[in-house]
Amino acid sequence: MKLLTLFLLVTTYFRLHETCEYNRVVLHNELGPGRLLEFHCSSMYDDLGVRNLTFNATPFVIKFHDDLYYITYWNCLLRQGVDMEYFYNVEVYKAAWLFRCGQIRVWTAKLDGIYFSRSLDTPPVLALHWNSYK
Repeated sequence: MKLLTLFLLVTTYFRLHETCEYNRVVLHNELGPGRLLEFHCSSMYDDLGVRNLTFNATPFVIKFHDDLYYITYWNCLLRQGVDMEYFYNVEVYKAAWLFRCGQIRVWTAKLDGIYFSRSLDTPPVLALHWNSYK
């Protein structure tokens, strides 16, 4: 009976992942010409390391599936400025208790703050103001 239960759980997990559209976190840099957005994103299973996104470059996209057993989350430390003195550690994605497919979280860095939207078609709104080391 235990083997049957395990078999059903494993096959359900893989079936859901096969039919489920990826969730996505999208990062944009709209800070201005010559300004870099530095980011370091990680989840329970992945650490993407420190990366840079130039102004108006192709957005950086993280694609993933929600985990069936643990709450999926992604955190990104966003930094900008001459000495990277402006920062915010953002929880860019946190799953609900239910397995979800095709979720989109759009985060846009601008000089006055960090903007957010749950759709590629909806303009982002100001969600967070930069913290500063100064």
